[in-house]
Amino acid sequence: MKKSEYQKVKNYSYEQYCNYLQNKYGLGKYDYMTKSWNHNPKSSRTKEGLYCHHKYEDRVINLNKPEWGKNYPYEWQKKENLVYSDLLEHLLLHIMIRENPSKDADPNQCVGLGGIINFIVPELNDVYCDSKDNSWKNDLPEWQKTTYQLVEKDKDVYFELLKRIKNQKDKYSGYTLEWFLKSNYQNFTKNPVNNTKLFNEIKKILK
Repeated sequence: MKKSEYQKVKNYSYEQYCNYLQNKYGLGKYDYMTKSWNHNPKSSRTKEGLYCHHKYEDRVINLNKPEWGKNYPYEWQKKENLVYSDLLEHLLLHIMIRENPSKDADPNQCVGLGGIINFIVPELNDVYCDSKDNSWKNDLPEWQKTTYQLVEKDKDVYFELLKRIKNQKDKYSGYTLEWFLKSNYQNFTKNPVNNTKLFNEIKKILK
């Protein structure tokens, strides 16, 4: 997502933005779950660099997990209720959820938050890693390299989104700066990722 596009969509409602992305990338061609509550891999578009987001994530969490998804209407897994996005767009979707959760959101679930701090932000930190040795990126699977390439020149948009989080941090129960100083690659491997410069920039934005 380029800065000019962010300026266009930043004031959209969550529903408006979901519709915008469905128009941009098209509707899903396959339901996310089968009728037996198994993930249908045909619903994935990661080879295009796109992540799949459930439209009803503004109500409940973990709709991508069978053990959670089966507790809610199967309709929520249908192709017309899937939204595809790049990593920055995915972050914006979750920010919009935190800012204005559905009136039907489960009050016992902090909708939108887990995706931000456990996956999307750490992944974007890896995209914008400032280590002098970025050879570890060569070991990533091809689909993940593609997802990085879609947003690697849009660090300015990432920082705009972090500023938006800071301005709405009252919406983030238990907010801590440490949430945003993580690496997915480092979390899943024993190889260190040197993000010192990036993390210092993030600290300045979020303090």
